[in-house]
Amino acid sequence: MSFTTKILVIEDEDNIRENIQELLEAKQYLVRTANNGRQGVLEAIDFRPHLILCDIMMPKMDGYKVLEYIRKTSIIQNVPFIFLTAKIDRNDIRQGMELGADDYLTKPFTAKDLVTAIETRLKKQQKIIDEYAKVKHELDTSAFASYYHEFNTPLHGIIGGINLLLSSRTSFNDTQIQELLYSILKSGLRLNHSLANLMLFEEIKRAEVHTELLSMFNSGNSSGKWADRIKTELEVIAREIYNRPEDLVFDMQATDVHISPEYLMRILLELTDNALKFSSKGSKISIKGKPDGDNYFIEIKDSGKGFAIENNNQIAPFKQFNRSKYEQQGLGIGLYLVKRLVEINSGEIKIESEENKGTTITILLPSFGI
Repeated sequence: MSFTTKILVIEDEDNIRENIQELLEAKQYLVRTANNGRQGVLEAIDFRPHLILCDIMMPKMDGYKVLEYIRKTSIIQNVPFIFLTAKIDRNDIRQGMELGADDYLTKPFTAKDLVTAIETRLKKQQKIIDEYAKVKHELDTSAFASYYHEFNTPLHGIIGGINLLLSSRTSFNDTQIQELLYSILKSGLRLNHSLANLMLFEEIKRAEVHTELLSMFNSGNSSGKWADRIKTELEVIAREIYNRPEDLVFDMQATDVHISPEYLMRILLELTDNALKFSSKGSKISIKGKPDGDNYFIEIKDSGKGFAIENNNQIAPFKQFNRSKYEQQGLGIGLYLVKRLVEINSGEIKIESEENKGTTITILLPSFGI
């Protein structure tokens, strides 16, 4: 092992702690120790170890509490954690595993037992890190390509249109100027939509790490005339971007729904935008909503291109269905954002889609009081 591999030993018995430190340093590990749980947590944050060995029964803070703090602290929450214990039973194992322990070593243990446990756990951790790096590289490459295309294309439309107006305005008649302004507006709306989706995606990612932030997404309620406001926004998209206002069939009852108006709006805007994007002008898009027992039922239906999907697990960020067949606008995160907003608000989403026949998406969201 490289001397840069860092191990933290949290143990209140001096002779055991010192013996472990001596053994591990002989194996070329960089070792730091703590003689109680509270000091151990502070050392872990400062030392950023690659692995933690921790006794269970200690003064000031026991090993379970140490592990709980470690798993809640983002900079060290994924560090492999091995318990050292003089006794072990099924309840001990269950409690430790529920908190995120990786292994147990029962005292007394041999030097071979200790080194084998450490090396096995470090190898598993390295394999996880390598797999994560591979996936992250693929995702980053895909994400960067999506970012560049989705931001650069409308930006060029905006800049190019404005340059034409500035340099050659006298060459255009009023109708042509109107068309050019419409094209600039369409590019601006597309860019705004992509930036809003990207910001929401990053906010949800952050909340999934710091779970106390999830309340930002699931603490609201929609009541009053929310259906009228959503209808107006959907008509703007259909008219200004797709020139298809007559294709929308909107029938939503504005009863109370346990989700904030902002996120209900985002869900319906995203799904309607997809329906408009992947269906032909002249074909109808149905947006319905009504109470259904203790829930609110939503259905968005189109007769467009459709796509093959077996289950909701296929919905992932920066993934666009049928990308190889059709040129697509968007970052490929819209459907994923809808799925996560529905899930975070204790709802359910179902997608039925068939290529060249269309897509029907149904959503159930809790009503007030649930």
